[in-house]
Amino acid sequence: MCGRYSLASEAYKKFLEYMGLTDKTPAGEPRVPSRFNIAPLQPIPVIRLSGSDKDQAILPDAPLPPKEVALMRWGLVPNWARELQKGKPLINARSETIADKPSFRSPFRRRRCLVPADGFYEWKRSKASVKASPVPYHICLPDHEPFAFAGIWEIWMGPHGDDWLESVSIVTKPATGKIRDIHDRMPVMPHPDDYDLWLRPSDPPDRHIFDKLSTALEDRLDYYRVSPYVNSARHDGPACREPATGREEDDKGQFGLF
Repeated sequence: MCGRYSLASEAYKKFLEYMGLTDKTPAGEPRVPSRFNIAPLQPIPVIRLSGSDKDQAILPDAPLPPKEVALMRWGLVPNWARELQKGKPLINARSETIADKPSFRSPFRRRRCLVPADGFYEWKRSKASVKASPVPYHICLPDHEPFAFAGIWEIWMGPHGDDWLESVSIVTKPATGKIRDIHDRMPVMPHPDDYDLWLRPSDPPDRHIFDKLSTALEDRLDYYRVSPYVNSARHDGPACREPATGREEDDKGQFGLF
């Protein structure tokens, strides 16, 4: 799974420059500050195709529309939902079942997006003791180079038309390479050469698209242990992803997950 990630402002700026985009307030300030512990239900920036919120049809060989930045809630709400879920949010969509699950099949066909990041967190459970607290690790490219998760997004409107929300899920897959040492799943990370391939709608769905995406970025991932400070979604700042020093115990009363 992917339940926490980071995106420093410099990495976000670098990613947007690569995409030929900007994301600033009317006053010219960055709209998204540095975040080192992004958690479910928080607003996050995504890159989508312009017009995809209006279900504009795109022919298979036609040029793609321009890309744009949007802020969405992390935790997809299906468009058929009668109300916002009160349970666990749909923060991840499995690549193996995304084309068939009722909550995901429509956005998988029509509303794909990219979620900028410069790293993500996973918690490794001890094989020796089930009582031991999971150990947090930060997973990233060298020098916290920016990249993007594959995402899908949806528009939800309340039953009376008085509520409106855009929300997103990050697509995951079975873990590969070094990441299998930490967790059995990981986010899908398209190579920049495959961004347009991922963003292009496909209806009927392209069930083989994950076989077409390069895994070159996955092969460059590495990880290091971080402090249990990151366990609480209330904590943010560079300390969340700094390497752990010495033996750091997890105070469950202070650092409980979510």
